Amino acid sequence: MCFSAEASFAASGLLATSSMAIAQIPKQKASVPLSLFPAVFATHQFIEGVLWLNHDGILPDTYRSGAVYAYTLIAYVLWPVLVPVSAYLIETERRRRTIMATCQAIGLGAGLAVLLGFLGAPPQVSANCCSLSYQVNAPDLLIAPYLVAVCIPFLASSRRSLVLFGVAVSASCAAAAFAASVATFPSVWCYFAALLSAGLYLHFKREVHRTVHPLSTIAAWRA
Repeated sequence: MCFSAEASFAASGLLATSSMAIAQIPKQKASVPLSLFPAVFATHQFIEGVLWLNHDGILPDTYRSGAVYAYTLIAYVLWPVLVPVSAYLIETERRRRTIMATCQAIGLGAGLAVLLGFLGAPPQVSANCCSLSYQVNAPDLLIAPYLVAVCIPFLASSRRSLVLFGVAVSASCAAAAFAASVATFPSVWCYFAALLSAGLYLHFKREVHRTVHPLSTIAAWRA
């Protein structure tokens, strides 16, 4: 599978558009972190586009170090923390919230382990088989808690649309593992997951109808 600056910038533009559309939809404050997913992914893909331009010699190395740190911080530190907390805030069932809180603790541990790894050696990036490969100083066993933190919370949700999103993200993980090498797996999976996050627009539209319809029925009954 071949990626490029054009593919990353195109994904970033699509996600920015989705983010603006979601911003126009009325939502509860608890849903705000979840609504930011497309915007964060848009930033993530834009950063990777910059790294591709640097690799192609279009941009100087001045941007390289900062862009690598920004990309890896989002991928390895932010997501395992943001995903569980986003699912937890909008969940109403106690048992499911317990599962999400557990994932949150696991995600915090995984993110902290990566941050400590940064102190030992800065992250690096290189091109590998038409994809970017990120070298992060973290133990290989970290992949298991990372997957728990970013996949389980939505699968445990009481909202069907978020369960479907969780299934799609998990499926994209399997697809990335099949299509990419071990070295390029994080970049490929992030790209797939980024595109899937644009579909959260449908979740928020569904939530509006779910909230407005019962209120309309009550108002009509009272009239």
